[in-house]
Amino acid sequence: MGSIPRAGSNPVLGTTPPGVDVPGVAISLEAAMKQKSLWARLLYRARDLRSRALFEALARHCRGDVLDVGGWDFVLTARRYGVSFDHWTTLESSHERRLDLDEANVRVVLGDGCAMEFGDASFDTVLSIQVLEHVFEPIRMVEEVARVLRRGGHAVLLIPQTSTTHLAPDYHYNFSRYWIAEVMRRTGLEIVEHRTLGGFWSSMASHLVYFFPQVLRLPSNSDPAIRRSPLFWPLLPLMAAFAVLLLPICLLFSLGDLAEEPNNHLVVARKPT
Repeated sequence: MGSIPRAGSNPVLGTTPPGVDVPGVAISLEAAMKQKSLWARLLYRARDLRSRALFEALARHCRGDVLDVGGWDFVLTARRYGVSFDHWTTLESSHERRLDLDEANVRVVLGDGCAMEFGDASFDTVLSIQVLEHVFEPIRMVEEVARVLRRGGHAVLLIPQTSTTHLAPDYHYNFSRYWIAEVMRRTGLEIVEHRTLGGFWSSMASHLVYFFPQVLRLPSNSDPAIRRSPLFWPLLPLMAAFAVLLLPICLLFSLGDLAEEPNNHLVVARKPT
């Protein structure tokens, strides 16, 4: 899966000023999907299928003017699931991640999720779907989310706790429920929903799946600087067989999972009136 800069990762943006629409770099949905490798497309589909609770939360809380921080083409998925909104703004840090949508109520803006150019209280809903782990200063991004959110509005965040290396080198953190509670307190947001998605066994299953792209050193899942143990290659056939055998067992046990080690936290936070 190719490395895709996320909003807030502070890549070189050229001469285009932040906070403005990016002219002349739109790509079609078909081109956007082709930019994603087969592995990336499978992972995005798996995320959407496993995150039914996310779309249920969006159905309850998403409304009005929506800001999606680092979402690329997530607006298309949201629309497919019937999420309602008046206007949708996607904030991206890369020129290449603009969709060619002939719709007046959807736009893509170039900028930094940790230093947004939007005015205070600009949006009714702000989304951050598996973005914070790719941001070097995630607290700053949550502060910005709180700033641009209107009073009474909701922020909907999907935050990983046990993710493996992906989108490297723009991959920095995992987060506990305690970090989430503290950052919401510091930024003045009130948590109205907090659900753990997955747990110990589903996290282990996820790691077993990621074992194979890391073995193959697929782009953004590994790094040439990471060296293999001399015993890695002789043991690899046993490792692979063990991963394949253990995966269905982990998925079975995940039906009654322990939530202390979830894959993700689904958080809905409200800005007080």
